[in-house]
Amino acid sequence: MAKDDHNAASRVADILEYVAAQSGGATFSEIMRGLSIPKSSLHPLVHTLYKRRFLHYRENEQRYFLGDQIFSLGTAYGSGAGLLGMINDVLAELARNVGETCYFGVLAGNEVLYLLKQVTSSPIQVTARPGYRLKAYASAIGKSLISQFDKDELLRLYPDGLKPVTKNTITDMEKLDSQLSEGREKGFFYEREESSVHVQCVAMPVFWQQKIMAAMSVAFPVFSDALDLKKIEFNKEKLAEARRQVEELIARHRNEWMYGD
Repeated sequence: MAKDDHNAASRVADILEYVAAQSGGATFSEIMRGLSIPKSSLHPLVHTLYKRRFLHYRENEQRYFLGDQIFSLGTAYGSGAGLLGMINDVLAELARNVGETCYFGVLAGNEVLYLLKQVTSSPIQVTARPGYRLKAYASAIGKSLISQFDKDELLRLYPDGLKPVTKNTITDMEKLDSQLSEGREKGFFYEREESSVHVQCVAMPVFWQQKIMAAMSVAFPVFSDALDLKKIEFNKEKLAEARRQVEELIARHRNEWMYGD
């Protein structure tokens, strides 16, 4: 394959990622400036993506958005996969049992990639949704995923340090390393308003042959200390039951696993 073919494929990925990151879409000029792609090179790529419905163009705004073909592929990746569908059923049962929002995610680079979310009628919701990414150190589910790394590996994972998501986010590597060590001993990981205000989470890693494959979490409102302890213990019990079911599913359908790093 010619070098230009590699460049074109890379630029297609860059274009889609750039447009996806812009909540209000992006103009052709914004894409060109943001990615430093010459107009003559960008035009045929954007035109092809538009014709293939990977990009949607709002003529009145002259802005590009992700197209419905992205949704179709994402749906095929998720709900079309038998294993992920079965895990989603377990997550739905967990959400019903605890009466809170529950998540299932994997590690992608140094971020949590949320694959599944089950929502209840809880008045407090967090922003994470399937496809959402968040620096792993800022959430309980993420801490579960990076608990497999020692301090030197964490430093390589976050060479620019730990940036706050909220005022409560851990930004000290020593403290993070200590929390991960404690979580490994207890088997559970926590966060309190580190990724979303008024929300705390408890999470557990999901293993296959002693390797962390994914993680699950329960998100619930911050209450008084007394209520917190009772709620956390209840969520931990139900979360552990669901984790065992998911691990059994992954063990039985290992050939279907295609998620995360």
